[in-house]
Amino acid sequence: MAPRTRAQRKRDREEEEEEEEGEAKRCRLCLEGEDDGPLVQPCACRGTQKWAHSHCVEHWRRTSTKEDAAYRCGQCMDEYRDALSIELLSARLQATRTDGEDPSFTLGKLASELHVQGKYEEAESLFREALGLEREALGHQHPITLSSINNLGALLRDKGELAAAESLLHEALEGKRETLGSRHPSTLASINNLGLLLRDKGELAAAESLLREALEVSDETLGSRHPNTLVSISNLGLLWKDKGEFTAAEPLLREALKVARETLGDRHPDTLTCISNLSSLLFTRGDFAAAETLVSEALAGQREVLGNGHPSTLLSGSNLALLEKAKCARLGRRW
Repeated sequence: MAPRTRAQRKRDREEEEEEEEGEAKRCRLCLEGEDDGPLVQPCACRGTQKWAHSHCVEHWRRTSTKEDAAYRCGQCMDEYRDALSIELLSARLQATRTDGEDPSFTLGKLASELHVQGKYEEAESLFREALGLEREALGHQHPITLSSINNLGALLRDKGELAAAESLLHEALEGKRETLGSRHPSTLASINNLGLLLRDKGELAAAESLLREALEVSDETLGSRHPNTLVSISNLGLLWKDKGEFTAAEPLLREALKVARETLGDRHPDTLTCISNLSSLLFTRGDFAAAETLVSEALAGQREVLGNGHPSTLLSGSNLALLEKAKCARLGRRW
């Protein structure tokens, strides 16, 4: 059967949304409505399953016997990325160490949570411990080892240690292409990470080749509305922004934001990142009013969801200050 085109997938999505419009919102766990508290979208679930009470989700995560309930939705597999994830995974790691069990998996999961929440030093220590255990037990080419290499490389990139990061990201990508193939989701993650590092180094042509590959394959294999595809759309859009190709970049960044709002909700960390990305482009183009609206929305959401000390929150605060300074300069006022 031939793969469905983007237009066909869009029609399917519109029909699905029309079916949902007439249904009352209810918590997927307790089946009650908003009388029992506001309903939120805690993950990337779609349809009627996307709604839940925060207190119901927390209770489930604390009491469920499912291993992954602590840190991700068991249906859509989207990770919660919050303080509760760190709390529950930290307790699990301590129990694992006490019982003398292999801590590698929990080390990696906790390190990933610490990474996305901006706790880089704590994350690096755990990533390195997990990687050492996996290299010894599984070998250098095992998919789990390669994912840990990729994760440590991505962390070092975020810390600005580009030389060390590049070596690891090349190793991870080469290993994944060989063992998993170039269309595996894990390989696509490594392609994106190496592409972003090359962008940071200013090697834009090489970066564009990788980011194009990641987007094309992700769109074909995961679909145009999958969270990983949205990341690839944003990454390529930001690269084109850096190259000054604003006309090409803007539709991609707007598409990523539109779909993220529809599928993840306005307060999901990935949506907030998409908001920030578009505001950055508009700021660069000199559309200060539109940029200010978006960066203010991103900052408010990041303070609420990620906390005041998260790197994304701090970056949005810095961007808002730069925007105010640019507005003053345009008006001829002193900053």
